[in-house]
Amino acid sequence: MSMSQTPLKEHQHITPPSSFVDAPLTPPPTDKKAFTQAPRVLTLFKLIEAGRHVGQHPWTEFQLTRGEYDEIERRLEQDECLWGFVKDKIRYDYDARRHRLVVRMPTSVHELLIDSVEDAIRSELKTIRGGSDKAALFAQKVRAARSTIFHFPVDDASPTTESKHEPDASFLHADAKYPGVIIEVSYSQKRKRLDRLAEEYLLDSDASVRVVVGLDIEYGRKRSQEATLSVWRTHMFHTDDGDELRVVREIADEAFRDDQGNPTDHPGLRLQLSDFACEGLTEDVVRDGDQEILLSTQQLCQYLTDAEDKVRRWGMLVKNSIPPGVKKRKRSETPPERMASDDEAKYVEQEQRATKRMEDDDPDY
Repeated sequence: MSMSQTPLKEHQHITPPSSFVDAPLTPPPTDKKAFTQAPRVLTLFKLIEAGRHVGQHPWTEFQLTRGEYDEIERRLEQDECLWGFVKDKIRYDYDARRHRLVVRMPTSVHELLIDSVEDAIRSELKTIRGGSDKAALFAQKVRAARSTIFHFPVDDASPTTESKHEPDASFLHADAKYPGVIIEVSYSQKRKRLDRLAEEYLLDSDASVRVVVGLDIEYGRKRSQEATLSVWRTHMFHTDDGDELRVVREIADEAFRDDQGNPTDHPGLRLQLSDFACEGLTEDVVRDGDQEILLSTQQLCQYLTDAEDKVRRWGMLVKNSIPPGVKKRKRSETPPERMASDDEAKYVEQEQRATKRMEDDDPDY
């Protein structure tokens, strides 16, 4: 993070100052009848638990009122089975500043792509660890944290409330509270929120998060195979009103795969070793020569193509067969509580209407 104003390249995009002005907080409800979203959230959790998540939306948003998130947590704790399932199996974020809850349900393509990108970065770090300098000692303390839960303080929220995030992938130094590198795979609704999500990671962590990487694998026209890369960092700017920490999008939707599915001539994803922890832990690394970690467009393109091909061939992949006539016995279990059919139908109808509204109109936060 530079402590002086950093000249920006032509392709850099600075988030407008107006976007940092927080939206007015939702007035507190007068009674619990105002908690209209809590039942929908809990119903969605039950649908996922029962394997009946209609449409398999990978990114479902709920606009809550003040105090409603705490009400959802309270109701979950009263249902021990559902609470355990949600904590173990369901990924969800909560923006405490805007009272927005997002349930994440990544598809198989997204998960396979993330695994390949994460594995490639681990391999680069492993090579650096093999040295005997300070960079090697630093790299030995960096590990992939995948979708580990991170809580970020929010200045204007309740003193007891923090934002909660479970990124698609992250890399965490053993002595750091927050990951230095966060990677998100974006698609449809999530793509529209990624600028804001990057701001939350970078600013709410006080720049402890050094870089946010966005891989958009469903970009542009529906029949296009284009996939793009975006990178966000923080920079300090000196203004007449004092210093300002701002988020800069250094790479903005640069294609690493073209419309026909071929790798482009873009340089790819370039990370510095010092990106993997906050400044207080990277001084020696920078002093001794910052090492670069590179994932080329050819690599990124191949990872995505392999993930898509794996999912496309799912029904043809090799599996074990058991001899005819052999019975499979499973342990008996108490039948799970069935969701009331009218509750499920009501939720499905609400989700269909919400999806239609998001397609017709995309208001900003």
